[in-house]
Amino acid sequence: MTPDHEQRNPEAGVSRRLRQHAFERPQQVAVRELISGRWQERTFKELDALVDRTAHALVRNGITRGMRTVLMVPPGREFLACTFALLRIGAPPVMVDPGMGISGLGECLNNAKPEAFIGIPKAHLGRILLGWSRSTIRHRFTVGPGPRLPFTKNLEQLRTSVEDSVPFSGPVLGYHELAAVLFTSGSTGPAKGAMAHHGQLEAQVDALAQCHGLQAGEVDLPTFPLFGLFSVALGMTSTVPQMDFTRPADANPDHLLELIKTFSVTNLFASPALLGNLSTHLEKKDMKLEGLTRIISAGAPARHGAIAALSKRVSKNTKIETPYGATEGLPLCHISHTGILETEQETQSGKGVCIGKPVPGIELQIHSPNDHPNCHPLQEDTAGEIWVTGPAVSLEYLFDELSNLQHKFTDETGRIWHKTGDIGLRDSNSKIWFRGRASQRIQTATGLLDTVAIERIFEVHPLVYRTALVGLGTKGQQIPVLCVEPNSDFKDDKKTLISDLQALSQKNPLTDSITHFIITGPFPVDIRHNAKIQREKLALIAGKALS
Repeated sequence: MTPDHEQRNPEAGVSRRLRQHAFERPQQVAVRELISGRWQERTFKELDALVDRTAHALVRNGITRGMRTVLMVPPGREFLACTFALLRIGAPPVMVDPGMGISGLGECLNNAKPEAFIGIPKAHLGRILLGWSRSTIRHRFTVGPGPRLPFTKNLEQLRTSVEDSVPFSGPVLGYHELAAVLFTSGSTGPAKGAMAHHGQLEAQVDALAQCHGLQAGEVDLPTFPLFGLFSVALGMTSTVPQMDFTRPADANPDHLLELIKTFSVTNLFASPALLGNLSTHLEKKDMKLEGLTRIISAGAPARHGAIAALSKRVSKNTKIETPYGATEGLPLCHISHTGILETEQETQSGKGVCIGKPVPGIELQIHSPNDHPNCHPLQEDTAGEIWVTGPAVSLEYLFDELSNLQHKFTDETGRIWHKTGDIGLRDSNSKIWFRGRASQRIQTATGLLDTVAIERIFEVHPLVYRTALVGLGTKGQQIPVLCVEPNSDFKDDKKTLISDLQALSQKNPLTDSITHFIITGPFPVDIRHNAKIQREKLALIAGKALS
């Protein structure tokens, strides 16, 4: 029997919600952004009309239902107009993080086999010069100011021929119909194109609203483009900051604070790296951040010290919340800052980072590396790989059968499960503890070492900013090496710091096999959130240092 949620057949997925908000709150600002030095705003009614004109213009010029369309447009009203229009048409936008570099971009786009490309002139120049998807792209549209390019149509000019008052009547889209292709960051392996279906995107919007208590009428400051889309779908005002979205850690704290105050922002979504800089900035200026209802931190495991420092610089009524998830599914688990701080001692003893309980609608199991959801889950407090299933979880990858075989499993009831690639455990209170990536697990002659769980034991040292555990040699015989990034108080006395860390390692049976320590400069981190440590690169540095 088909579940009730699959019978809805959303007419246009999350784009239908924009239509609803345009009817219920037509004069509320949907998006505001700084253009040519002036703040410009679009109401929900205006944005919905712009989406309709965009959809008409694209359809009249060759875009059809099911046509995968690369979208390379920066956050703002044009990003929202194009994304909602493609969703309304049923033409899945292909979204790739531009920060992953030229070679990574090209590989992702070629793998997606898109038929259309919508982008700013700079993106089109990259496409032309580097030959991205040259053999498959048949329709090309430019957005925004810039030079005219051959064989490319200007979307703004095409929209001028569309009447303002003509709504776009899109097709009835199936629950499991492809809505978008979202590429993973590639920070812990090759980037994969997660296929998001319309029902999944709606489930994610519902889950985020329920999980964090997000309400229509709030004002959002998203520093990650996809959350700007979700906030508008929820009826929130999206305030677009001036920043390089591929380098969130470099965002100007004064600019963000000004936006929060000027526009009465209630919700801030940011990576831990950005929030860390914001917290340090507030501390240096001895300021307190007032007015926010909540701060949502995602992209990397929470750090107790950073959460504690930030909580002292915000209003006592401001919630700091950390959802756990991935490109393939978000949110999966959820925890508040009070819950994080309560678990600090257990984290420092080597249990891992508590990520809370699974959110409603998500079923989570933990299995041995070679098992799957038809097998019996591991017992409480036993580390294994995290599998999830639920309406907010992607069902497959695009043109990637190997990844589907490795990460997807259909159980005996027909449900599709996703293997996250993370190591975790479930405690007696049903809370989940994140311990690191499965691919980065250290396999020594005496047993397994989970990166994040081990690293947090050493990060109690006052001169340590963060650590990264890497393994050298053949799996099963790997030598564990702890790389150390000192904090700003470090005076370059490497010998003393290493001696302290060696003493720490001998106090805990989980770490007494670690005898090699190296002090490095700033760690290489992921592109999307500037927070996930790229341990594979550090392993090469450690190998050279110890050779």
